[in-house]
Order: sequence, then structure tokens, then C-alpha cells
Amino acid sequence: MPQPTTGSTNLIRRLFEDLRLLLLLIRDYSKGRYRDVSPISAVVFILSVAYLLIPTDLIGDFIPGLGQLDDAALFLGCLYFLEKDLYRYRDWKEGNGRN
Repeated sequence: MPQPTTGSTNLIRRLFEDLRLLLLLIRDYSKGRYRDVSPISAVVFILSVAYLLIPTDLIGDFIPGLGQLDDAALFLGCLYFLEKDLYRYRDWKEGNGRN
């Protein structure tokens, strides 16, 4: 597992890598190719997506900037929580030679 690096460029790169892995993981999970996902991680992901889709927020989206901040914070927290599962998925994917 890569060590976290400092710097905003590396943080953004890590965020995009995590998003890419998340999309690939969802695809492989839905097709039944990969099932080694923690049940707690699956619940956190489902609840996070539900929170983002439901119009009721902790801070209303009608407040410019601040309204979207709680959504972004929740999404980043979800990615941080899922990171261990994402890296385990990446290792599985690289080990199986699938793209």
C-alpha cells in the first residue's frame, strides 16, 4: 500500500486514482468478478451515495459554496474510509492481469 504523500498535487492525483479504482471496483463487483469488499465499506458507500442523492442535506445546497461543502466532505470521508478496500482491489486486479 503506498504511503500518503504531502503536497496538493499528490493529494489530487491520489483522489483521482481512488475515484478511478472505485469506478472499476463497482464495475467488477456488479459483474461478479470481485466480491472481496468489507460489508461495512459497502454500507458506508451506499449511505454516502444515498446522502448525496437525497435533496435533504445537513447544510442546504441553496447556500452557495457552504451547501456543497458538506457533500464534498462526506464524499472525501467515504473515499478515505474505502481506501483500504480500494488498494486491496488494485492489488487483486494487478495480480490477475485484468484491465
